[in-house]
Formats: sequence, C-alpha cells, structure tokens
Amino acid sequence: MAKATKAKPQPEKPKAPARPAGDPDIDAFTAGLSALQNKDWAKATELLERVVAETDRPEVRERARQLLAVSRQKAQEAGGGKAAKEPEADPYLLAVYQKNRGDFQAALDLCRKDGRETKDERFAYLAASIHAVEGRIDEAVQALNRAAELNPKNRIHAFHDPDFAELRKNRDYRPLFGLS
Repeated sequence: MAKATKAKPQPEKPKAPARPAGDPDIDAFTAGLSALQNKDWAKATELLERVVAETDRPEVRERARQLLAVSRQKAQEAGGGKAAKEPEADPYLLAVYQKNRGDFQAALDLCRKDGRETKDERFAYLAASIHAVEGRIDEAVQALNRAAELNPKNRIHAFHDPDFAELRKNRDYRPLFGLS
C-alpha cells in the first residue's frame, strides 16, 4: 500500500492593497485602462474621454490624455485608417492660441467655460496672465493665487514670465512669486 503524503502548506499570497471605494474618476480610468489592454479601443476611448473631461486631478487627467491618444491611434489603425471619432481640439491649446493672436476675450471665455479656471491650474494661470497683460491687477492676483493653490510651481513659472513683469515690480505683490 502506498503511503499518503502530507501536502506542504503553501505560503500565503500577499493581498492586493485595498482601493479606496467610490471614486468615479479612478474607476473610469481603471476601466479605460482595462479596455485598452483588452484592445476594445472604442470603449477605452469613451471612458478615457470621460476621465479627461471630468476629473479634477491633474495627474490623472494627464495620464488619461496620454492613454486616450494611444486608444485613438489604435482605433484608427484598426478601422483601416479612418478615425473612429474625430478628436476634439484641446480647449487649453485653443485658449493659448487665442491669447497669442491677441484675442484675449476669446481666450478668457475658454478659460471660464464650465469653471475651468477654478479647477484646472493651466486655465487659472492663463487667465492670470491675460489679466496681467491687460492691466487688471486685482483679477490677475486672484487668478494667480488660484493657479498657485492648484500647483505651487506656478509661482516659479510666474516669476520668470514676462506677462507678470509689472506685478513683480510692485512690492505688495512680491509674495505671489515666493519673494519677501
């Protein structure tokens, strides 16, 4: 008769760290990433577009934009060279374009649409820049403070930005640039 062998105890597998529940932006991002890995380009594009449009986290938005570009490219390749959906122009780039061509009002309108200048550091900084160039100091200070709240590096950018030269000259506004 054969002797029964005892099974060796298996070491426990480490458990995955618990994910915070209830963050729809992260859930959509994760689902978009999963769809991308499963080569479901249309679903990935849909989910990542939603993340880009709705998240208030700059790092998540930027990563979703990168993955969205990949998803659109793959969808175009899979569709025989036809894009599944024509990508919309980035509103931030449109606002910068309008500012650079001197249409400050159109640029500000793009910054203000849907409260972008209060949620996105890029729009807040751009609005501050436009206000400063046009000599609206109070509005420039307020928008620059908001941009710095959203990302403290904006103080450094503003310190080197010629649009804020007049503000830097005024001693009252030196703290805006991290100066005393």
